[in-house]
Amino acid sequence: MGTTEVWRFTSDFHHPVHVHLAHFRVLSRGGKAPAATDAGWKDTVDVRPYEVVEVLVRFTGYRGLYMMHCHNLEHEDMAMMADFEIV
Repeated sequence: MGTTEVWRFTSDFHHPVHVHLAHFRVLSRGGKAPAATDAGWKDTVDVRPYEVVEVLVRFTGYRGLYMMHCHNLEHEDMAMMADFEIV
């Protein structure tokens, strides 16, 4: 809680990754500067096949369980989601 972390999202398929109750900034995309469309605070980032997207995220809302998932409807139906705990 209250710390700033760098997260790396990578995938072998196209996934718009959504993090609940947290905002983040895109730091890099494929090791390069983020695109203009990546500017500003986000809660979802488009991760393309075999791409690594680094984001800077900070959790300040509350301690407890949070969730992240793919925003492709078919993937949500296939339980492509995870929960994690902020302590």
